[in-house]
Amino acid sequence: MSSSPSPEQRPAVSFVDERERVIRLLSDHFANDRLSLEELESRMDLAYKAGSLADLQRLTADLPNIAAAPVAVPTPPEELAALAPDRERLFAVMSETHRRGAWIVPQRLDLLALMSDTTIDLTQASLPTGIIDIHVRSICAAVKIVVPPGLQVVNRVSSLMSSVRGGGEPNEQTAGGWKAGTVVRLTGWALMAEVQTKVRRRERLPSDEQE
Repeated sequence: MSSSPSPEQRPAVSFVDERERVIRLLSDHFANDRLSLEELESRMDLAYKAGSLADLQRLTADLPNIAAAPVAVPTPPEELAALAPDRERLFAVMSETHRRGAWIVPQRLDLLALMSDTTIDLTQASLPTGIIDIHVRSICAAVKIVVPPGLQVVNRVSSLMSSVRGGGEPNEQTAGGWKAGTVVRLTGWALMAEVQTKVRRRERLPSDEQE
């Protein structure tokens, strides 16, 4: 007869599962502007220090339930840019995160990457006109920004013990480029991290990239 797990073993598994669920829930609330960065960091710290299921559950007890996303309605491509939100947040911690394919780029994207691998691919995306601000805060993480040829990129990312590559001032080659009036401006900082900008033609699909 096979022996079942002892009572001492069961709470350890459920505790780990609950902590991962709480961390995902906190990340979702941060992405939806229901938590500030300071509140997120504080609650994440408490989640890793929690000693019981009750401690974990208290971290989200005061947060509202996140309603299920409505079914997407197809939108003509020419109208997608007009639907771009003013601002979005992307949070990646100890994970692999990719934003690629046909998606609507906001006017400002705040990216917080912590011990993660994150790719922001603009080659198939719908871009708004004007300046697209991508504000990067990267700690011990790898961040890759992929853009189509001719799209102007200005890199203002500061670095400390990091590698920041790609982008630069607009020039004559890009002045009449991919989309007139659109500029991607990278700001923020990198600490013991890698931030790089790469150019890839739109004909290549994200699945073709082998890196």
